[in-house]
Amino acid sequence: MSESEVAPNATYQSAERVLTLLKSFDDSQMELGVADIARALSVHKSTASRLAAALERTGFLTRVGRRYRLGVEIIRLGTLALRSFDLVATMQPAMEKLSQRTGETVNLAVPDGEDVLNVAEVPSTYILSSSGGWIGRRTRPHAVANGKVLLAYGALGPPRELERYTPQTITSLDALATELAAVAELEEGLVAVAAPVFDPTGACVAALSITGPEYRMLPEMLDSLGRLCASA
Repeated sequence: MSESEVAPNATYQSAERVLTLLKSFDDSQMELGVADIARALSVHKSTASRLAAALERTGFLTRVGRRYRLGVEIIRLGTLALRSFDLVATMQPAMEKLSQRTGETVNLAVPDGEDVLNVAEVPSTYILSSSGGWIGRRTRPHAVANGKVLLAYGALGPPRELERYTPQTITSLDALATELAAVAELEEGLVAVAAPVFDPTGACVAALSITGPEYRMLPEMLDSLGRLCASA
């Protein structure tokens, strides 16, 4: 095999490892050690250490003791991506109006692989609210109202696992099939309604949701809140 054939494969493999490493970070895994990185990439610890050091030098990772966190370069690129995301800019006025009218937190979410990614938020006007930095947070579609909307309209494929988060979480595929448009709870006492957002072709590309505590978002209010969400 010639050098010209080897180099592209090696470059592709390195790029794939970098992306796999960065995607290994999530809400439950904010820091990774070299051993964690090696396991995630299925490589030797020395390879993982060199890769982490290279990403640290370029600002994609930052070191805290012997462990690594996502670096400021990730924040810069993420902010840039959100600024260039036309969907967010288009939906922002409607989201603000909806939040002002209901007083509750309004979120915009899009499909992201098998998960739901929250890309924009207008916080509640109440002191006690459900807003807590949802932007950039991934959730499982069966456990949130906006995820059920994305499932119902075909923007997401059926989930393979239905993890239980609260006693109200649907964990049966048959039950999920009949409840895709229903309110869901990701946390105890948290209630949400959601509606689909369509692109010009009629495809569902996002979901808009209103979220609040169950003592304010009472069962008899959910239908009207859902209609407000759909109207927005």
